[in-house]
Amino acid sequence: MNDEGTSPADAGAPGGLWSTVSPGFGAYPDWRAAANRRHWPGGLALLFVLGLGGALALLAVSQLAARTGYEHTLPNELLELPVVRQFLVVALQAPVVEELVFRLSLTARLHLGALAIGGALGLLFFTGGDGPVMVVTALFALIVLLSGALWIQSLVAGVARPEAGAESGAGLSTWRDRVARWWAAHPRWPVWCSIAAFGIVHLANYDVTWSFATVVVAPLVVSPQIWLGLMFTIARVRYGWWAGLVLHAFHNLAIWSVTSAVS
Repeated sequence: MNDEGTSPADAGAPGGLWSTVSPGFGAYPDWRAAANRRHWPGGLALLFVLGLGGALALLAVSQLAARTGYEHTLPNELLELPVVRQFLVVALQAPVVEELVFRLSLTARLHLGALAIGGALGLLFFTGGDGPVMVVTALFALIVLLSGALWIQSLVAGVARPEAGAESGAGLSTWRDRVARWWAAHPRWPVWCSIAAFGIVHLANYDVTWSFATVVVAPLVVSPQIWLGLMFTIARVRYGWWAGLVLHAFHNLAIWSVTSAVS
């Protein structure tokens, strides 16, 4: 194990189904794709069961923590919509937007465009929240600014390289290159930040009077979403962005179906 918590086994792709989708990924994230992506149906099925089971287990923790001053408003707001509109929001709009915002950029190779798209959509859809959600919104703004700065600097380096010589051009390109090397070598920080931000924005589903107590228990209130964010991230890294999207949509549909049936 190195000083960044990455196992030496990260050099190769995970093989067996369990090693591919194990929640242990959350403790030691890596950028490895599944050794055999043709097994994605089984992998997604296992992640679905793990996700739903874990979310249900954490629901009691969430509800207990919510007693400090949280009122869950999303179910009522959603059920006021026509059924077709509910389906489109749950199965299409929410999964597509959230997977673009939080997981499009989660690959070993740094893609400034993916980062910028995620940050911009995050600002578009999540600006206006209060409490900890404001912190995530500020992070989206920072991501957009940094992505733009690195992209512009890359263009400047590309223009300067043929005119100023290889040595000068190489010096100009180090900002993006350094960030890209850091990104590839330290997957835990992008992964952990993505999962945490995904959970935090779901605080917008609550009506909260913010206090010290409500801020402290906030991670517990959204613990089911944090767990599901881990499942979606595993699917995205191991099988690709579309796999995370499909898993997200099926989870939303399952939860919506149960909520609609008991309402």
